[in-house]
Amino acid sequence: MKTHHHANKRMWKGTHPMLESSLERRRTRRKLTAGTLVGIGESLADVDWRLLRWLLRYPLQRNDDLVVGVARWGSRATVYRHVQVLEAKGLVESVLPKTPGTGKRLYLLSNPGLYLLARHLNRPARELVQSWQADEAGLLRLLPRLPTLLVLQEVVNGLVTHAAEAMRTQGRRPRLVRWNWQRDMTHRFLYREQSMRFFADGAVALCIRTQQNDGSMLDQWYGLFLLSTELDDERLMRLRLERLLCWRESPERWSLYQHMLPVLILARSQRQRDHWQHAVEATSLKLRLDPLAGSLACLPLGESTPVNPWLLNWHTLATEVSCHLQDLLRLLPREALPPALRLEEGEEEKRDARVLLRVSHAVEHFGIPARLSLLVVGDLAARTTHVRQVGIKEQEVIALLGLRLTPCQWSILRLLLAHPLLSDEELAAFLYLQRRSVRCSLYELHQLGCLEPIVTSVGKRWHLCARGLRLIAAAHHLHISNIAEISDAKSDGGTSIMMQRGEAWLLQHIKHTTGIYSFFASLTQAARREPGQELCWWETGAVCERRYRVGEQWYNQRPDALAEYRMGLQRMRFWLEWDRGTMNVRDLSVKFTSYAHYIASREWTRECSMLPVLACVAPDIAQERRVQRVAQTRLTQSAGLVVWTTTEVLLNEHGPLAPIWLQCRPQSSQAAPTGSMLRQCLFDVIPAKNGM
Repeated sequence: MKTHHHANKRMWKGTHPMLESSLERRRTRRKLTAGTLVGIGESLADVDWRLLRWLLRYPLQRNDDLVVGVARWGSRATVYRHVQVLEAKGLVESVLPKTPGTGKRLYLLSNPGLYLLARHLNRPARELVQSWQADEAGLLRLLPRLPTLLVLQEVVNGLVTHAAEAMRTQGRRPRLVRWNWQRDMTHRFLYREQSMRFFADGAVALCIRTQQNDGSMLDQWYGLFLLSTELDDERLMRLRLERLLCWRESPERWSLYQHMLPVLILARSQRQRDHWQHAVEATSLKLRLDPLAGSLACLPLGESTPVNPWLLNWHTLATEVSCHLQDLLRLLPREALPPALRLEEGEEEKRDARVLLRVSHAVEHFGIPARLSLLVVGDLAARTTHVRQVGIKEQEVIALLGLRLTPCQWSILRLLLAHPLLSDEELAAFLYLQRRSVRCSLYELHQLGCLEPIVTSVGKRWHLCARGLRLIAAAHHLHISNIAEISDAKSDGGTSIMMQRGEAWLLQHIKHTTGIYSFFASLTQAARREPGQELCWWETGAVCERRYRVGEQWYNQRPDALAEYRMGLQRMRFWLEWDRGTMNVRDLSVKFTSYAHYIASREWTRECSMLPVLACVAPDIAQERRVQRVAQTRLTQSAGLVVWTTTEVLLNEHGPLAPIWLQCRPQSSQAAPTGSMLRQCLFDVIPAKNGM
């Protein structure tokens, strides 16, 4: 009986192996000594070394990305098989993020893999990782950027995969023989005796080989800058465009001035596309320079099929004319490409030949040390799970949160950055989620230290705390001062207090703030119940403010909010003014006079071809009539402007889509009744323009 028990025990162990713990994985890594790694290196095939080199240069790659990277040397099945072998041998690690591309693991070199590759390339390991920024610090910088970098990787994969077909000329299909791309490219330069630095989310170089009539081969180089962001922050867009324009005009580019790389801007929504286009015009006007050569398109987000950038609906930056991407590409000399993108003909083959000749020499000079220093800590999955532990550096926590947060949690952070002090119900309405789901995400973010609740006179509200602000800044390559203010006062822990810009004013006027938020939350929910209708976007604060010049005088237009509503194929933009009854006749006159001046200046035509509607909400009927009287006096000369008013009581009782709105009428019709018979539905009676 005892023998049978031991036999069953051995059988159970053989058929159901226990999962390896993180401690066991660390012990396994320590067993990979210099001698073991040399033996493993001798068993690797050519495609294995190419995969290791690719992961050295581009950490955090998916299997699909690796297939594109080494397509010249292995099929999809080959890549999948060899990646599994490399991971089993401890040369490659993987982690499953919760960012876009859910279900696809990201691969990176392990610490032993770095040492083995350094020995193969006859380079000191520390020097090798520093040259490619593949050390621990470089890896941590990439993690918060994953939501943006993974989208860019899809675009680059599409550019490379379909380049040969898209560049077909006169029936001849060329061949893509070289390509390269750089993530988060930065470059320092001098412009007008000032040191500056430009930033691009990505840069791509393509070498297309075509056969000539005489049978010879011609290699042609092309390059592109890639810009993309998930924030609808026009100030950020202008800054990046300004720096690229200054670099184009810098002395270091005078000899290659006509060979500027075109800029591809990848917008996430139609509204963000409008912001990018306006930023291009404003930047060119500010610097008094010609706009950057390039094009702009909206990415088809939410689709499961890979992106083919060659088929997107591109529009030129300078004229907004529809164009093809292949028509935008310009033939470039290799010297015009940034140094990080240059790839000489046969460079990899020559390097491989040199390595093979010096393998024995490499063992003597740059062999693997007996004890491996931790150039890359690795074990990202376990570190992400224990990110709440005390003692972890703040920079590491912020980086690991890039793997930990779900797309829903990222959406909450971005929504609170655009509109601080939202409530649970409002977040659920704007994210189209159940309140219970939003509360679970809020609880997780609060436990991770990204959000904090604030108790106000109108209930509990949420705002970004210091860690959440730093995470947003790291995810979008921003300096923290662009989105936060650091006060001189100290918290209980002795650290400086950090608050999002503009949040203090919103707290001082919390009832006004919550009134605007509640209006758009109820409008979002009401539109969801109407087929073919939706609130496309809404903006508050500095985003919807407009500063413009007439002659030598500057003016400001500051509505409480600007939004766009869709009804079938029709779209309508409207301004919102939320009056709590604190504005007297003089204040209302100043407010409506600013609208009249803005409309007369025709500045609004820069953004849309149809004048937005003005919707005013007053606390009661008395204040509503006061608003109407002042509007009739100040705005009746503003041709084309339609003004509608309602009360907060009617809004709360019937909703924004009900017949509760009164149109502001001329002075001659003041004798007309103002009862409920004149109240109408706002979006049913206002003319709108298709596809505005």
